[in-house]
Amino acid sequence: MTNSKKNFSQKFKFLAPVRHYNIVKLLCCISSQNSKLLIYEYMERRSLDRWLHGKNRPSTISGSVHHVVLDWPKRLQIAIGAAQGLSYMHHDCSPSIIHRDVKSSNILLDSEFNAKIADFGLARMLIKHGEPDTMSSVAGSFGYIGSRRVNEKIDVYSFGVVLLELVTGREAHDGDERSSLAEWAWRTHSGR
Repeated sequence: MTNSKKNFSQKFKFLAPVRHYNIVKLLCCISSQNSKLLIYEYMERRSLDRWLHGKNRPSTISGSVHHVVLDWPKRLQIAIGAAQGLSYMHHDCSPSIIHRDVKSSNILLDSEFNAKIADFGLARMLIKHGEPDTMSSVAGSFGYIGSRRVNEKIDVYSFGVVLLELVTGREAHDGDERSSLAEWAWRTHSGR
């Protein structure tokens, strides 16, 4: 078995049993010699970043025009849902699952704006607490990375950035190539 086929198979084995309301459901896996395909449940409202930052937001849903705004109750609902999904991965899965790429584009929304964590391409399992918890390369997306350590804190930091996006409406990479939303918030809070 080739390394990529082995990784694909391992990813399916560890994601298939994960079932939580706030984690996108993996429905099936199709694998052949030439292709590999994971099929997830359909999320009508797409990703959170499309709603927060206007990235190709759909103007029609089911043929009728809806002008829906992410008001504060919806934003709170999304934040709580994403937090519940991450909490399940960190505390209720055995072994724990660390996402490593929590960001607004990896939080999908169903028709009722319920949040579901998606895209487990960088996810890792914590096998034992005594094992080294650093990786040789940085994983994640600029603006959401807070640590090289692979533990729950990497997801918690990234989730904090998502919360900043929900509150401010700004993107995680606001600023220049050396600055992020988290740094902007820190400077604004501390008056620097």
